[in-house]
Amino acid sequence: MNRLVNLLREDHDALWRLLDDVTDDTDTTDATGGPARDPVPRRPARRLVALLSAHELAEERVVWPAVRRLCEDGDALARTALSQEDEAKRALRALARLPSGGPGFTACLRTLAGLTRAHLTYEQEQVWPRLESRLTERDDATLARRWRAARRRAPTRPHPWLPARPAVLGTVGPAVAALDRARDALRARTAAGRT
Repeated sequence: MNRLVNLLREDHDALWRLLDDVTDDTDTTDATGGPARDPVPRRPARRLVALLSAHELAEERVVWPAVRRLCEDGDALARTALSQEDEAKRALRALARLPSGGPGFTACLRTLAGLTRAHLTYEQEQVWPRLESRLTERDDATLARRWRAARRRAPTRPHPWLPARPAVLGTVGPAVAALDRARDALRARTAAGRT
């Protein structure tokens, strides 16, 4: 049992590692004491944006409806989590628009990291124990299967305009994800000099 929570934990572990990578306390002054070039490399920040975007959308499609249905205080748990996710989505969107090394990139990333850490902690300490206590073996297997499918079809960029409603996410999400993946492939080709 605990298949769903194990899958969630895999994502959370990867997110914690990326958060540590991108918020390493690097000195932000140059040799003259002036502001240094933004120390956070773009690649780990992009990986964080992609993983967090996909993770949150999959939660909206699979986890929060299950929490609402199965947990006694599920509506309150889901509302709190979705409010946290909305705040993080706004920071994600702002980060995705900033050039690495540009003004505000590190500050925006640190804001996102703080919001994300608080959200991950909330889920792990408040939501998972309640959800695990209510899951049957069948629910667990079904939700784990749905989670995997949702993660495969999830966008890799933040889309705060997408409502956190499973029916909408199930219809529009895959199309948005396809566009994101096409943009990712184009960016990779451009970066490799094969435009």
